[in-house]
Amino acid sequence: MIPPNWPSLHFLISDFTGIATAFALFSLLAFFPGYAIGWLLNLFEFRTRLTAFRLAASVPLSIAIAPVTGFTAGRWLGPNAIWFVYAALGAVAFVSGACRGFPKLNVRASFPFLAFMALWLAIAFVALADLPIRHRLYFSIIDFDYSVRIAFTHSIAAFGLPARNPFHFPGHPAVLRYHYFWMIVCAQISRLGVPGVDARTAFIAGAMWTGIGLISLIPLYLRLFFSASQNLLLKSRLGIALLAVTGLDIIPALLMIWLSRIGLISGISPSVEWWNDQVDGWLYTMLWEPHYICSLVACLSGFLLVWTLPCDARRGRRIATAAVAGMAFASATGSGIYVAMIFALFFAIWFAISTVRRDWRGVEALTVAGFTALILIRPFLAGLSAAPTDGASRFPLELTVRAFLPVELLLKLFQLNQPWLRNTTDFLLLPLNYFLEFGVFFVVGRIMWTRFRQGKIKSDRNEQAALLLAVVSIVFCTFVKSTIIANNDLGWRGMLPAQFILLLWAANLLSERINRTPQIRLLIALGFIGVIYDYAILRTYPVLSDLGKMPKIDWVGKDDQVGLRTLANREAYEWIRAHTPETAIIQQNPDPVLQDTFFGAYGQRQALASGGACGTAFGGNPAECSGFLPQLTQLFAGGSPDELARACRTLPVQIILANDTDEAWRDRASWVWKANPAFANNLTRVFTCTR
Repeated sequence: MIPPNWPSLHFLISDFTGIATAFALFSLLAFFPGYAIGWLLNLFEFRTRLTAFRLAASVPLSIAIAPVTGFTAGRWLGPNAIWFVYAALGAVAFVSGACRGFPKLNVRASFPFLAFMALWLAIAFVALADLPIRHRLYFSIIDFDYSVRIAFTHSIAAFGLPARNPFHFPGHPAVLRYHYFWMIVCAQISRLGVPGVDARTAFIAGAMWTGIGLISLIPLYLRLFFSASQNLLLKSRLGIALLAVTGLDIIPALLMIWLSRIGLISGISPSVEWWNDQVDGWLYTMLWEPHYICSLVACLSGFLLVWTLPCDARRGRRIATAAVAGMAFASATGSGIYVAMIFALFFAIWFAISTVRRDWRGVEALTVAGFTALILIRPFLAGLSAAPTDGASRFPLELTVRAFLPVELLLKLFQLNQPWLRNTTDFLLLPLNYFLEFGVFFVVGRIMWTRFRQGKIKSDRNEQAALLLAVVSIVFCTFVKSTIIANNDLGWRGMLPAQFILLLWAANLLSERINRTPQIRLLIALGFIGVIYDYAILRTYPVLSDLGKMPKIDWVGKDDQVGLRTLANREAYEWIRAHTPETAIIQQNPDPVLQDTFFGAYGQRQALASGGACGTAFGGNPAECSGFLPQLTQLFAGGSPDELARACRTLPVQIILANDTDEAWRDRASWVWKANPAFANNLTRVFTCTR
């Protein structure tokens, strides 16, 4: 029973039941397909492996093939066709004997890994579910990004493919410009779980599964790629535990707090990772960027498939395995294009190396995988290029030197912001920059590089490939940046392949007691403290802001009403979703004072216009805004009920929502107060348009 003085608690209960249901349903896409295809094609010698190996391999294999399968089947056959594809796959696997010879799971040996996964699920739920406190409800800071991706997920669930931009509807669908393949998988779970599962809970459950996929890859790579037969359990546990270690970001974070207390700066970052051009810790990326984790898991799975093909495998098996790897690379491209870009560059270089070495089977596998990926991803890339723009697009990449923001701020302060000086300073400070960002992994990389140069490590094919992948990732992300949006997504997410190699190297090194020096232990401790601090502030920043313990952030809230506003908006959008079809067009303020996190996270409907330039950053032509944006701007600035009636009459909307941050709200003579709402609470009012 919900206490009467705690009206927000039922939203936490709703989140828990929805996420738990979605997580269970996700096994249909994130576990069983990988098991079936692993058995059918005997990937990684699947049929002769122990149960623990099969379970670990099934998740990344499923995550690798599910996005592109969903895209291909959904685009050509309809949104429900994917279930027939998987049903057929499962039936063939069942008939062929996948259910037979299922050896007993060694629970004792597997318990630490099951505990790691259970801990991850608890961490993810607490980080991503709404936090109720009596008459207030608090979203997570992570909703800054999730609100966009949840909206994409609902749009795909409601309208199918090609995906449309949920933030802009100028009278016709606008093609979505985004790498949205992972959202297709989440949308399938959302459709399957109705009414207990919606786009938000499905996306959160999907983030949990991508984290499990990453965790599963650590022992797989240690066993299959680095051939760690000795101390495999210890190394695997160390590798998984190191996911909770970031760089030395806690040092600038604490410095920022001190500078704020003495009045030299006015704000504190709501994340430990935001002080610089980011190299994010693993836990941060697993929580914030599940589609990029999906891309990484898919690339690593595809690479491992090609890499571990037995030399004596028959051609048919080699081609089939390479084709599955190509599916994985296509999934990666459509889920997180910047991670796939790094792997594509690495594969191009390794293809050349294989050709020089006359490794024709390796060349054949890479060729088949590459052509398969290109065929499957071509419709997606064609859709992106065909999407209308305003004609002002720029080349998506440019040469640069990775920024070291603290020094760049000092240069600006002293009016020394010339590009040549800034780039020179950034280049000279790269070692310090990366030491702070990577922490213990920087030291691990330095140790491994020294051992390679001194010949202390056997430079076999595997170690050469690992080193090349790490170097390609770091060098490319150091000297090239993405320009599509202000954030350098290439520099932030393209580092993930290098980070994974460094993680595996660290697990190998730390398995030897002699390498656990006091300096290494200190760096690990600082990295772990940084993760704990980041997790705590991400979850509690809105609460502390309301209590006056943290500086106000414009997009969170400029007053102490964040919790009340969140509760009011979630109530309003819950009412809208209960009383409108999921294809309804709704309209809130197109130019809100605060970032409209609530519409993306809770609305799960199409908007006429949302955000700057009517939301066309994700698809559509900004020029089409000119026909209706002035009318919307004028409406939310105030006016009589006639203004509301005219908007309902002339615009393709069914619902108009006003909240307390709108200018019209503050005008007691405006339509907000003179017209009759269909739903209202203390901070929102919902109006229906009848025709």
